[in-house]
Amino acid sequence: MGYQVRPLPDKKSEPKWKLQYVSCKKADRKPESKAKSNKTTWNVSKDRWRSLGFHKFMPIEDAKARAKQLNSQLEIKRQEEHLRNLEMKQREVCLKYNSFLPEEFVQEFERLFVKKRNLKENTRKRKTQRQVTWTSAQKMIVTIGIEPSEWYYNIDAIYDYFYDEALSINYVKAIIRMSNLWGYFICRKLGRPFLSIPHPKGHEKQRLVDNYHENGKHMKKPAKGLPPKELYKAKKNLSIEHFNWLYISLWLGLRPKEIDSLHNKKMWRLEKINSNQQVISVFQTKIITVPPEDRWKPIPIQFDEQKIALKIIESGNFKRPYLRTVRKYITGERITLYSGRKGFVDLMLSKKQSLENISIWMGHGTIHRTWRSYKDKLQFHI
Repeated sequence: MGYQVRPLPDKKSEPKWKLQYVSCKKADRKPESKAKSNKTTWNVSKDRWRSLGFHKFMPIEDAKARAKQLNSQLEIKRQEEHLRNLEMKQREVCLKYNSFLPEEFVQEFERLFVKKRNLKENTRKRKTQRQVTWTSAQKMIVTIGIEPSEWYYNIDAIYDYFYDEALSINYVKAIIRMSNLWGYFICRKLGRPFLSIPHPKGHEKQRLVDNYHENGKHMKKPAKGLPPKELYKAKKNLSIEHFNWLYISLWLGLRPKEIDSLHNKKMWRLEKINSNQQVISVFQTKIITVPPEDRWKPIPIQFDEQKIALKIIESGNFKRPYLRTVRKYITGERITLYSGRKGFVDLMLSKKQSLENISIWMGHGTIHRTWRSYKDKLQFHI
């Protein structure tokens, strides 16, 4: 967008060029124009040439140089105007932010509730999650533009905000918990009453869940189970170490980190109940809320495929594959490194094992956890 000099070699009189202005703004386009290009070009009147630094006896090279100079000046003005607009918008955002989240109160709130001390091993991770939730809560508070003492009377506006953002129901609940904490804190400071935002239920909850599954930007669908036939089909393309790793995952239902730890013989042990029955016990590194002696989960070796898996563990010939390698050679919806463990439940149910025992073998605290997160609801077993 700017000035251009168009040569006119066939013109007899001077100047043998004309000055034009090119614009890409929609406002400069003629209503009757049917051109597909966004550019609009018109000739600059000779009455304006002198004020712009042109005259009719100017060589075309000098005219082009002057047009280039003018375009540079216009670009500088556009950049300055753009920066000025950004500063104004930033100032408006800061004013709006400070009106609902005063800096002094925010600092005290973060010190008491967001950055509070945590003595667990994963302190850094927990702090990060808390900070992310607080950032999302701040965005919600500023966007809706409603005082915390009035939140309860404007629940529909708050739920509509979550609907527009297409957030998961669990993340919505986390933001509401953090927002209620801020609302209680600030209203106590200002001596105002506060009624907390209730978690969405019924139709509102269903509306948020459906919208998240349809339009959620960061939606992560759970992994699907790995069928044995798909694993055997991919055997010729996978290295023996990668195939063995997936084989252990499928037939013993172990977590990826637990399979990796099997290289350390202190992390698993083999027991014999009788001459025909063996049980492998694997230490669960993920479980941290129980004493170490209670973190061992027993898995009976009942089928020939599990006996093969036990021999693989004893040989140590297994290695975790890259996810892209698994997805390259194993076809299926949402295949991940957890797919073998996901498929273990339905595989054992097809072998006429009870869900109670399967839940113990997977190391779950409740059967509900096994059914809710690992059972494929589209599979049935006769």
